[in-house]
Amino acid sequence: MVFPQKPNSGSIWAQAAFYSSLGFVIPGAVVGGVLLGWFLDQHLHTYPILSIIGGIGGAIGGIVEIYQILTRTEKRVDRDK
Repeated sequence: MVFPQKPNSGSIWAQAAFYSSLGFVIPGAVVGGVLLGWFLDQHLHTYPILSIIGGIGGAIGGIVEIYQILTRTEKRVDRDK
């Protein structure tokens, strides 16, 4: 996923936009996982097993993505100090 480079320490609005965009990562990943699982369920006739697995996988992937984004941002902020 592509996010802004880092929150601009001089602009509160840039920081607010950056951190509020993180709130869409987990729901987006869960919806994507469920849709992928649903699509596979339709073709493999396994409903709802793959949809559930896709939702759980999406949630885990979203949490990992947020952790990586925040870790990179923190390293950049520490480096710029």
